[in-house]
Amino acid sequence: MAMSWIISAVASALGISVGGGIAWIMKGLQTGFSFIYSLCAGLIVGLLFLEMIPENIELGGFVNLAIGSSIGIILFQYIHQLMDKITIITASHQKDIFVRSGVLLTLSIAIHNFPVGIALGPTLGTDMGELLLTTLVLHNIPEGMIVFTPLFLAGFGILTYLFITAIITFPIALGTLLGQLFNIELPSLLAFMINLSIAIIFMVAIKEIFGEAVRNSNLLYSFVFGLLGFGIIYLYLISV
Repeated sequence: MAMSWIISAVASALGISVGGGIAWIMKGLQTGFSFIYSLCAGLIVGLLFLEMIPENIELGGFVNLAIGSSIGIILFQYIHQLMDKITIITASHQKDIFVRSGVLLTLSIAIHNFPVGIALGPTLGTDMGELLLTTLVLHNIPEGMIVFTPLFLAGFGILTYLFITAIITFPIALGTLLGQLFNIELPSLLAFMINLSIAIIFMVAIKEIFGEAVRNSNLLYSFVFGLLGFGIIYLYLISV
């Protein structure tokens, strides 16, 4: 299918956009920074441990997960230190945290989506491909939620919404095109790339978002609403 990369891009953008819409609603409903920090951290951790990590263990195994995650954590620390040195984004510490979290999550999801696109490419046009496209749309919704929640809370609007959606969608399209052209079947390499993104996303959730929630309230309050976010992801995943 010559236009398969466009189909995968549209499917990814649709899921991300719906997730962004939900994030916008959450922004309007949030009653305090600590609540939304905690809930967002729970959503991220739930997405990682209930979906991304189990699927990647099946793809590459525990050793690959350990190696990729370790390197991902090191990469996160490097990016974190680099952003501390070169960015003074706003006059507000809370908005700085939101923007930095949003940027790191966007990069991580983009990295994650490239190997997903490679795996998707050879199957498009088949029954399996149709199933994977449906799964891609549904599972990109919580990814859109976790990416856009901190960015919307930092005050960004529709132009950022479109720009970030394009950034996240492009790797899916490129990966699909390459996967279809070259029929790439390197599960260990794909799993390694996904594990890098998993580690970065996890560190953003714990160090940036949950840590800030605790600093602005207390551990028990943050844990309870983090658990609520985890539960939302659980209910969502068992329903799709």
